[in-house]
Amino acid sequence: MRTTDIVAPGLITIAILVAATIVRAEIKPAITPTDYGQWETLGTLGSRSGLSPNGQWLAYHINRANQSNELRIVRLENTNTTVIAFGEQPVFSTDSHWAAYRIGVSEEEREKLRKDKKPIRTRLGLLNLETGEKTAVDSVESFTFSPSGSSIAIRRFAPEQTPRPDPAPPAQTAARETPRSATVIVRHLASGRDTTFGNVSEFVWQDLPERGRLLAMAIATEDKIGNGIQLFDPDTATLRVLDSSSAVYSGLTWRKDSADLVALRSKEDDRYEEPTQVALAWTHVGQGLEAKRTYDPTSDSRYPSGMRIVSFRKPSWSHDGAIVFFGISKWEPKETPRKKTTVTKPETSSSTPAPDSGPPSSGPDPKADKASPQSQIQDDPADVDVWHTGDVDVMPKQKLSAGRDRQRSLLAAWHLGDGRFVQLGKDFTEQVTPLKHQKLSFALNWSPYAMDRSIGRPAADLSLVDITNGERTAIKNQLEDRYVRASPGGRYLLYLADNHWWTIDTTTRTVTNLTHQLPTSFIDWESDRTIKQKPPYGVPGWTTNDHAVILYDKFDLWEVAANGSRAVRLTEGASEEIRYRYVPLDPDQEWIDREKPVYLSLFGIWTKRSGYARLMPSASPVERLVCLDKAVDSMSKAKKADIYAYVVQGFDDSPDLFIAGPDLKEPKQVTATNPFQCQFAWGHSELMEYKSDPGERLQGSLFYPANYEPGRKYPMVVYVYERLSDWIHSYHGPSERDPYNSTVFTSLGFFVLQPDIAFRPREPGLSVVECVGPAVKKVCEMGLVDPKNVGVVGHSWGGFDASFLAAQTELFAAAVAGAPITDLVSNYGNHHWNSGIAETDHIETGQQRMEVPLWEDLSAYIRNSALFHIHKMKTPLLVEVGDNDGTVFWHQGVELYNVARRAEKNVVLLVYPGEDHGLRKKPNQIDYHRRIVEWFGHYLKGEPAKPWITSGVPYLDRQQELKRLKAKTEKN
Repeated sequence: MRTTDIVAPGLITIAILVAATIVRAEIKPAITPTDYGQWETLGTLGSRSGLSPNGQWLAYHINRANQSNELRIVRLENTNTTVIAFGEQPVFSTDSHWAAYRIGVSEEEREKLRKDKKPIRTRLGLLNLETGEKTAVDSVESFTFSPSGSSIAIRRFAPEQTPRPDPAPPAQTAARETPRSATVIVRHLASGRDTTFGNVSEFVWQDLPERGRLLAMAIATEDKIGNGIQLFDPDTATLRVLDSSSAVYSGLTWRKDSADLVALRSKEDDRYEEPTQVALAWTHVGQGLEAKRTYDPTSDSRYPSGMRIVSFRKPSWSHDGAIVFFGISKWEPKETPRKKTTVTKPETSSSTPAPDSGPPSSGPDPKADKASPQSQIQDDPADVDVWHTGDVDVMPKQKLSAGRDRQRSLLAAWHLGDGRFVQLGKDFTEQVTPLKHQKLSFALNWSPYAMDRSIGRPAADLSLVDITNGERTAIKNQLEDRYVRASPGGRYLLYLADNHWWTIDTTTRTVTNLTHQLPTSFIDWESDRTIKQKPPYGVPGWTTNDHAVILYDKFDLWEVAANGSRAVRLTEGASEEIRYRYVPLDPDQEWIDREKPVYLSLFGIWTKRSGYARLMPSASPVERLVCLDKAVDSMSKAKKADIYAYVVQGFDDSPDLFIAGPDLKEPKQVTATNPFQCQFAWGHSELMEYKSDPGERLQGSLFYPANYEPGRKYPMVVYVYERLSDWIHSYHGPSERDPYNSTVFTSLGFFVLQPDIAFRPREPGLSVVECVGPAVKKVCEMGLVDPKNVGVVGHSWGGFDASFLAAQTELFAAAVAGAPITDLVSNYGNHHWNSGIAETDHIETGQQRMEVPLWEDLSAYIRNSALFHIHKMKTPLLVEVGDNDGTVFWHQGVELYNVARRAEKNVVLLVYPGEDHGLRKKPNQIDYHRRIVEWFGHYLKGEPAKPWITSGVPYLDRQQELKRLKAKTEKN
């Protein structure tokens, strides 16, 4: 990216056009795999925005295809850059004097450690931004600056646990084990003084922005001698003990913007498996009015019996510090060990055959049913899971969520003023959330709809809970809980019902329909999701003091009074079909302050131009600041300065960072990724339009081959998924570890088409044909592509698309389907194993969009499954699966292979052992990528077929090859 590319909206200089034409006309060498490793991508930005709080420094990652990644920290004034090999997760101190970061290891070292079964130990790096001095600390697990910026707390890796000689079952030992403790070093940055603390299980800085300097620590030793809560002030090097005992301490939480601290202290009871907790609260810590309060549930006669305060849910504070919230759960009593009963066999009578003699029994012993109960006790229980159709959660989901289910709790409130305990939660299948600035919580209970939730139809009942006494007021039943949210000040609840946004005034209980009289819709009626309530466009936030809520329609932002009294459209995007959206620049900001400039992103839904705009406090029109025919995104702002950063990229324009002032004028380019790209041939992108067979207007991204020659017809690879045209300006560095890399395809002389697909309910396969077919024909009509040499590729849901197109059409000379769904009928009864959910959810209301169960429209399931059309397929199909795929069961690929084999069709199945939905092992990534290139090279370009394409690879031959390669590796 060149700075000269940043121009006023709508202007493109003739010089740039001429230069681009000359570059395209120049014949340059194509990229080869040996070149891929150097390619860079702009990684995530550090310290929230990448900018230091004072706006004078920028930290960003450079990730390379060969994994030689680095962190760069730039002084913006003169672009002096500090480079840290394998640096990660940069953070600036609040005073902008220091940068801290994690230092990792190379990919080779990481793999070596894994093979040797040794832990990977990262280091901490510290950069003094004033002097440029760098220091490092070995074996650091985590680190965090104090809010004041004067100190940093550094947690070392905990020593490796030595297995106990005879461990008890986990359920009996988990709660009584010593928490994982480690050494913590607190460095006072100005003096360089280190203070070391051992056996620290938790630590947390005082949550006082710019001023917090106190560090609270929980100490947990193996023998529990010295356990307690300690408070350290690095500025004065003073240490205090706030509480000490042989108990286990946890849950350290400071109240925001205060000197109030809460923690939990375990309390054992020999009658119960796990301890309960005693809540400890200190107010005005380190100040003249410091006070300590304690709540012991075992000493409160009003506390519910059979319940305990749990440590796995951290306590929290009410906004005013008057209440501490914590979780309670069942207190399971210890089981009385059953004595093992020894059954003595009766003496053998003279008429009883001796053991191992006589004919085998031909049936059950009639006396066996009369055996005593003791004789039927089994020492070794059967290993069996019992699946029941009445289970709300299917067994795989139960297994995956077992840890979370064990840690379900009910919210409770401890009123510090009078010491009262109030239980707020009633059901473990509900969520209770306190409202800020209010003596209320709101509860969403989904137990009446638990089965519906498990099949993709979430709902919950909404009620308000009085924090002072726990009483409830029912508000609304059967709401989609994902659309219920509270205003930052707690005055209102916002929810979606009957295609409109509603508010509830928590003070007066007034319910208001905010949107029914407005001349627009806030619901995305174009969504192809097969659910009753179509999704809303979104809610970016509330204005100061909960006065109004900001809502999105398709293009614009609306400011709607919380009581429905007024509504104002803030932007004018509909007329030009430009979508405006709010850009949050301060993660600590609760409200959208309309008294200050508000920044917005803009995106032309048909032009794909993007950029940023500014909405000033006055009623003046939105001011467009930057708008380019590229992807402009990732805007951020320095915490304490009017310095802004954003990223610009295009398919042929490597992503770069730009810095500018509040009006984004005269931006300064501060990165130059992939400067060597100009040495190689590169394709370019073009937005194309077409209509689906039903007549819907659609678009596609068309990427030209490198060194494109007008008049020549090229082969083309079509990459399919859902709607992809919005990503036309995305940059893709070449890589063999990305099997569907569009830049690699264009460098090999292919056109690449990424068409939009609009899905109809119950017709996912036919929808793909209706949309992809016209897109391919449109490109062929442009005279760019040889229609006999078009291939299609997709992965996961795109694999469904590709396999269906191969089976149902004759458009393609070859197809590749990675991890595909091929049979909706069999897949309906399967599981999404990684998440544990039954596929009945995913198929009816997810990507498959089948809307109804299998038995209600079996013919639709059949006609939209590639498997049932394989017998007439003419397209050579390459299928890839990992046999540990937890997203799409790998037998979907096996089914297609076996049916195709029986039908004598040309299908090759690649099975990667141990791999999941996407390949993770480097050799497998490269292997799959190269096989795709060879597959398309043969069928689309006429290159000689590799033996595996024509004859496969016999198992014994493969084993012999692996043996040979292993011997070669060991020799080297």
